[in-house]
Amino acid sequence: MFKQNKNFKHGFTIIEVVLVLAVAAMIFLMVFIALPAMQIMQRDTARANDVNRITTQLNSYQSNNNQKIPSMDKDAYVSGHTDVDNDVFKAAERTSWAYFYDAYLIGTDTKQKFSDPDGQPYSLEISSCKAADSYDPESKECKNGQRTHYTFTQQSEGTEDNTSNDRYASKGNAGHTVSIVVNSSCDGETAVHSTGGNKVSVLYKREGGGVICRSI
Repeated sequence: MFKQNKNFKHGFTIIEVVLVLAVAAMIFLMVFIALPAMQIMQRDTARANDVNRITTQLNSYQSNNNQKIPSMDKDAYVSGHTDVDNDVFKAAERTSWAYFYDAYLIGTDTKQKFSDPDGQPYSLEISSCKAADSYDPESKECKNGQRTHYTFTQQSEGTEDNTSNDRYASKGNAGHTVSIVVNSSCDGETAVHSTGGNKVSVLYKREGGGVICRSI
């Protein structure tokens, strides 16, 4: 009688090999699809931290300047830059947003990085929600500085920005623009009118959708 060899081992069947490859392919596909979304979330988290950094530095500025914020009369836009230009810095009044950018966001001594996760420096666009015609009388929603109607690409390119009174126009790069709306506070993803000259909202469009809005 034929006796089966107990040491004999069966190999994988074709069906088993196909199933293993199919599962591996599905896992690879899931990772391939999820990875870009995870990277966008990580970049948006970094952007939210940068917006928080602005509000923190605005609080520091207020503490050093009798609870006041930089003046709307000095700058409407500050182009992004990584290095402080000494000529611009010396000419900028302490009450200007250009001074705030250089002294508090970059730091004349520490020279901190103040850039979007894609490597391009942030710009600042400053607008007001003080005048009666600058906000909706019923909803109180500000007409200036909102980011809900912007695309992330428009924000990055700065194509919709008001770049007037920009001390760094020839030495910086417009775009990647953070919107600063004075006389306002955040209501979800929008800036709404708020009494008090020291009230400020800081807004930035997320790459993954929605708007970051923080107020002081």
